[in-house]
Amino acid sequence: MSKTLKRNTVKDGIAFTGKSWSYVLRIPDQVTGKSKPKWVGGFDTQESALLARDEARVALRKRTYVPPSERTVGEFLNTWLHTVHKQQLKETTFCSYEKIVRNYLVPGLGLIKLSDLKPSDVQRFYSETLAKPGVSGKNLEPRTVEFAGAILKKAIKYAVEVEGVLAFNPVSRVALPKTNPKVPTPWNRQELVTFLETAKTHRLFFFYRLSAYTGARRGELLAIRWTDFDGSYITISKSRTLAGRQVIEANSTKGGKGGKRRVKLDPETIQLFNAHKKRQLEERLVVGSGWTETGYVFVQENGLPLDTGTPSHLFNKLSKVAGLRSIRLHDLRHLHATELLRLGEPLHVVSDRLGHKDPMVTATIYAHVSDEQAETASNTFANGTRNAI
Repeated sequence: MSKTLKRNTVKDGIAFTGKSWSYVLRIPDQVTGKSKPKWVGGFDTQESALLARDEARVALRKRTYVPPSERTVGEFLNTWLHTVHKQQLKETTFCSYEKIVRNYLVPGLGLIKLSDLKPSDVQRFYSETLAKPGVSGKNLEPRTVEFAGAILKKAIKYAVEVEGVLAFNPVSRVALPKTNPKVPTPWNRQELVTFLETAKTHRLFFFYRLSAYTGARRGELLAIRWTDFDGSYITISKSRTLAGRQVIEANSTKGGKGGKRRVKLDPETIQLFNAHKKRQLEERLVVGSGWTETGYVFVQENGLPLDTGTPSHLFNKLSKVAGLRSIRLHDLRHLHATELLRLGEPLHVVSDRLGHKDPMVTATIYAHVSDEQAETASNTFANGTRNAI
């Protein structure tokens, strides 16, 4: 269709302004009931303006019409995150959200008007974000883009269902990027023994011993106090983590009952716990007035809490000294779970010990162990039956 209208001439609710096409609707006022003209512009062609006009008219008749807003996606996301959703998040989770919004969502979609956001914009964002380096200079993992999509979907859902500024959620019409969950590849028991033998002379040896023998997370161990040890169990109820540039101590941890769990210790670990306490008391005597009592089980030489990055940095260093393949400190947690399941410990017991909210979480993460056990299940049943004959 060619440009048949003169500049600023209105015909069938369509006008050409000289640079772009616009359409006009009469929108009923929610208070007075009287209708007022509402112009919507910026269309490149007469056809696109006509199509948008027709869709808007249908929406008006169905009472689903939402007037376009000048607010951008970036403005909406920042308002939603900082003034609406922040109070519903733990501080560490908020920091993760803020980083994704600031580094990826706003640069990728922020300039688009919220009312103009289309599924194709979301798909383009996924494709482009996966293809270019992130803030670290390395290509992003699909799970990071998936996380960004989940945040965007939640935010736009609020725009639709609470604010009513969109008729539908365009993000929900686009599939999230597919991720291939990595199968944990922790050390085996012999490699663990090699590492602990190398680390045993270091003052933080017991940190790694306790990590491997309880499956506790790094932040949980950093938050453990002497009062959390009753001689047989440790109570895990807090977590010290880095949120942005600030170290915070959350008054709950993942999973467990009410954000806490009790973990039974074996006799040797109990002995090492007491030996670690004795060593800390000796350090306190040496430091004297320079010691700051914090009550934490794992501290610096002056009694102050450990830096949250210290255990991981030291772990990497000791691993190299031991000549072992590189794994993460968090993989000691995976080692604990993997070996328990291989040794036949019930899934729900392992789940409780790890602090998972649901045994299905444990089953999903360690499905490879179940696959290994399935390989020998028929022989196990046959041998058991044969012995009963």
